[in-house]
Amino acid sequence: SGFVSGGTVDAPNERDDEWRAAQAELEAKRLEREDRDKQHDGKSLFEVLQANKAAKQDAFEEATRLKNQYRALDDDEADFLESVLEASRKKEAEVRKDTMEQLDAFRRRREEEKRKALEAEAPEDTKEEEAQAHWVAHGRKRKKGPELLKGVKLRKTSEAADDKKDAEK
Repeated sequence: SGFVSGGTVDAPNERDDEWRAAQAELEAKRLEREDRDKQHDGKSLFEVLQANKAAKQDAFEEATRLKNQYRALDDDEADFLESVLEASRKKEAEVRKDTMEQLDAFRRRREEEKRKALEAEAPEDTKEEEAQAHWVAHGRKRKKGPELLKGVKLRKTSEAADDKKDAEK
């Protein structure tokens, strides 16, 4: 039947070494479990799990708070940034003003050089002819548009009259 008698209560059977080793291991695990339960101060498993969950959530919130750390500027910081911006605007304005002055000076020099070159090329005779040619009147331009027909009145046809003519055809 496979039933092995354990002996009587008065005279237990002798056990082999393997059985004793297994029993000692089970006893060690039981003691370890009891120590672990003592560490939790008698809290239930639910309470321990809730505490672990809360600790994890706190750690996550701390990490995201540090990662997304935005705050409003203080008055001192705002003043400093404004002064830096104002200084950069002044530098840009100075550079722009300096560039415009140099560009104007360059254009004036170029105009003077062109004028001197034209004066050196053109003799006195051509200057007088150019001055006379300047005053010569050119031909009249023809007028285009409604000014051409000042005395004529145009008759406007209505769309309804056009539709009747198309219907008759």
